[in-house]
Amino acid sequence: KKTEFGRVQVLLLCCLCCTAFVVNTVSSLASPFYPSDASSFGVSEVVIGVILGMYHLTVFFVAPITPLLINKISVECTLKLGIAVAGVSAILFGFINQFKDIAVFITVSVILRVLQGCGCAFVDTSLYTIISDRFSNNLGKVSGVLTTSVGLGFMVGPPVGGFLYSAGGFFLPFVVMGALTLLMGVFIYLALPSNTETKRSRLFSLYAYVEHDGLEQSIVSGYTDSVEGNHWATIAKDVPFVPTMQLSDSVSLRRILSDPKLLIILLTTIIGSSILGFQEPNLGLFLENCQYGPAAIGGLFLLRDLLFAIGSIIVGYLVDAIGLLYPASGLFLGGLGYLALGPIPPFHANLGTVILGLSITGFAGSIPWVSGLPCLLKATRHLGNKSSLNSQLSGLQNSCLYFGIFIGSILG
Repeated sequence: KKTEFGRVQVLLLCCLCCTAFVVNTVSSLASPFYPSDASSFGVSEVVIGVILGMYHLTVFFVAPITPLLINKISVECTLKLGIAVAGVSAILFGFINQFKDIAVFITVSVILRVLQGCGCAFVDTSLYTIISDRFSNNLGKVSGVLTTSVGLGFMVGPPVGGFLYSAGGFFLPFVVMGALTLLMGVFIYLALPSNTETKRSRLFSLYAYVEHDGLEQSIVSGYTDSVEGNHWATIAKDVPFVPTMQLSDSVSLRRILSDPKLLIILLTTIIGSSILGFQEPNLGLFLENCQYGPAAIGGLFLLRDLLFAIGSIIVGYLVDAIGLLYPASGLFLGGLGYLALGPIPPFHANLGTVILGLSITGFAGSIPWVSGLPCLLKATRHLGNKSSLNSQLSGLQNSCLYFGIFIGSILG
């Protein structure tokens, strides 16, 4: 059942989207000017690519284990921790040009990019977990809006970084955006206070499985003791002399990944997100060979990212309207976009084919970002323990998205 947003939900969603926008803007700040500055220190192009790529690789490894932290300290605290790590590491990154030794420069750059990736993994996984819990009746729309904020952050980052770099040098973009990230942490602190309420013996109904004597038993009702951190459930089937038994706080990652349907969705998400990553290293060179200048190339990149943002909202509404939209549909559209971008013989590259190809691939790239999480949640409804699943699936989703971008950049 779809529900209308209340004022508190709207304010919370605005705060979450602003956080996603700022954090992802920070991640893409360095792309216009860091390569040239690093080259002046004698850093090779390969090493520069590795340094910038460490961000996506870190998110890939950290996002799947972020749910462990969420279960330990709560999703609100994990979000605040991620904002703090992202903001502080961004500010420190602004001063790495003070190191004159090339080895120290490279080492500190890698460490800070890894910390930025950790912060982003904490933030993005927490954000998608929060909307899965608090906006479950409108998950498609809300996921589309949040993904649009992420895409806009990536889109705005390079021009903002270039402008601030021109205005105040290397340190200014990182100090300004890092401080803004920490400011968003203050708003998150006010909007999402830690849940300190204690509710003993809170009744709940669910559908899940636990193992008893080697057999899976259905759970239909039970209660939780949040003070002790225990969950108890009544067994539906007849279990002699065992009226209640303890329910695990989380569904194991092995059980989630043992489902072939989930593996197909995650693999599709990786391939779908590589649609945009594939263009990062070679699209600029391709457009230069087509005799386009820097302004035209920047405009075409902006067009692609704008279609990604618009597509995220449209896909979100489609997910809620039709119930489900499989990420694989993005692969089909992405293939058509690349056929137009190439273009496929006997056509020849011109402005029309480039605009058509980038528009289609931009829209296609938004489909796995928005539709992946609702698909995962629907495919795991039988596992129960919804809160734990939300965080684990959000982590897996983010990991696959960023791994796809990383793989796409390497293949490109």
